[in-house]
Amino acid sequence: MTMDMLAAKRRIKLSNPWHLLATGFGSGMFPWMPGTIGSLAAIPLWCLLVQLPWQLYSLAVMFSLCMGVYFCHQTAPDMGVHDHGCIVWDEFVGMWITLMALPVNDWRWVLAGFLLFRLLDI
Repeated sequence: MTMDMLAAKRRIKLSNPWHLLATGFGSGMFPWMPGTIGSLAAIPLWCLLVQLPWQLYSLAVMFSLCMGVYFCHQTAPDMGVHDHGCIVWDEFVGMWITLMALPVNDWRWVLAGFLLFRLLDI
């Protein structure tokens, strides 16, 4: 990681709600593979979302997508970098969309969805 990228990461303040959300509740601050860690961190929240009726789940994902555009757009200028690796909200929403397609809520399907999402996201 270059010095500019490290300096940008130091500008993140997890006390700022936009930064906290953009970094996936801090999961994107992990020093190695922040996108993968962000994708993993999305799974416990998915466990809550999947309890909702399908229509509410879809609305929650759409709302998260729209709000994510806003707070990631707010965080990037604060960091001084357009698409820093620690901004992982897109991994959260992408995982929720991927897991929406599971035929059965079984850990093997979740693992398959996670692996497929990471393969295509990388």
